[in-house]
Amino acid sequence: MHTVNQRATLAERLSGQRMFIADMRPILSHWPCSQHGDYEVVRSAVDERFALLTSRQIQKAISDADPALLAARWWPMIPRKSYRVMTDLVIWFGLWDDMIEKLADDTVAAESLRLSTKDFIRAALGLADGAKPTATANPLIQSFQPIAAEACAFYSKDKRRILLHHFDQYIDATRLEAEAERSNDIPSLKEYWEVRILTSGMGTLLGLSEYALQVQLPLSFVQSEAYSTLWVTAVVINSIINDLLSLKKEMQAQSVVNSVAILFYQYDDLDVAVEMSLDHVRQLVALFDSTADEVLSSDVFDARQLDAIAQVIDLMRTVNTGNLEWR
Repeated sequence: MHTVNQRATLAERLSGQRMFIADMRPILSHWPCSQHGDYEVVRSAVDERFALLTSRQIQKAISDADPALLAARWWPMIPRKSYRVMTDLVIWFGLWDDMIEKLADDTVAAESLRLSTKDFIRAALGLADGAKPTATANPLIQSFQPIAAEACAFYSKDKRRILLHHFDQYIDATRLEAEAERSNDIPSLKEYWEVRILTSGMGTLLGLSEYALQVQLPLSFVQSEAYSTLWVTAVVINSIINDLLSLKKEMQAQSVVNSVAILFYQYDDLDVAVEMSLDHVRQLVALFDSTADEVLSSDVFDARQLDAIAQVIDLMRTVNTGNLEWR
């Protein structure tokens, strides 16, 4: 029995389609948007460091991605030291993600990378049986150590466990992503988002929000349904915007399975898929704002705690307004 290759069918149907996306900034115009004042200094430092340590190919990839700008736009109001560390984390994520993608056809090597990375991070965060990080010959994995040292100095053990959980989820989800890439089937939107929310890597980036801002959130808030709503909403807004902006490039590369493409597959109209995606963003922005208003008007937290919560909420907003400016 002949099995339909849904991915190939989708790529064929998208071929030759013209795509128009209206400016998305008005949707987020009431959210804060800025750029870190130390951007030029940090970008120069990144360029100089990688000019000495890596190949020209990697140097160009890092320069083109401009991780210092992404960090400057996502976290514009954080202290200088935090900004440098968050820039290093963005670089680390980008390089690790590239490394795991290159092992897509070597499942054994990919799984080995996942396991060694998880073991190293667990130990580096002071959550393994041994006192020191597990030895590894992989220089990229080793380069996480200074980031982990900052987290250990700032976070309690309970919060480091939460951070580790985000790293483990992200790393494990790359296995699901690789399996989906090898499939000829188009996932449902529900299936897509179950994986995409994790593989975006934003869980770990947002997990360091307190460190970035140098504030401490009440553990009861971090574990609350409201915080989960804010977190997931911010991640999905970010991911939909990325899906919209990357679809043209993915169409050219014949790799077209993202949320917009799935909607096109269902409705056979690219304009409808784009408008449905934009409408979803509008709904999520409204949900984020109403949840934030409810939290900040609560009498559960004292003034100092509410100030920390307000800063983290605005950070989740700048992550999204900044994403548009960086892209």
